[in-house]
Amino acid sequence: MLSTLVVSGLASSALAQSVPNIAGTYSYNGTDTDGSPYSDSGTLVVTPEKSGAIGVKWDGGDYVGVGQITGNIFAVAAVADGKNTIMLMTINPDGSLKGQWWRRTDPGSKGTEVWTKK
Repeated sequence: MLSTLVVSGLASSALAQSVPNIAGTYSYNGTDTDGSPYSDSGTLVVTPEKSGAIGVKWDGGDYVGVGQITGNIFAVAAVADGKNTIMLMTINPDGSLKGQWWRRTDPGSKGTEVWTKK
């Protein structure tokens, strides 16, 4: 039992230290699931949530998601265009995030995004 509490405490500390590092406002660009590039970059905001999760809002809340950090990966579940979406973003040393996303029922294999902190 004590080892579980110690491990849980260490995991919570690591998460708490990581969230402030990615919290902020980002510009983003990428490709759709069919490989076509986005026509222009948008803005997204990453914030810690009361639940311990990390909130993500694209373009003023048109798209919303929730995520968690594991190591240097930020995993996000979101709803985009009424479809469930998952993202796996690598947190880079320069503060940017880069990764792939998949949206249920979309043609193509995956989309991509790069987030650059403003």
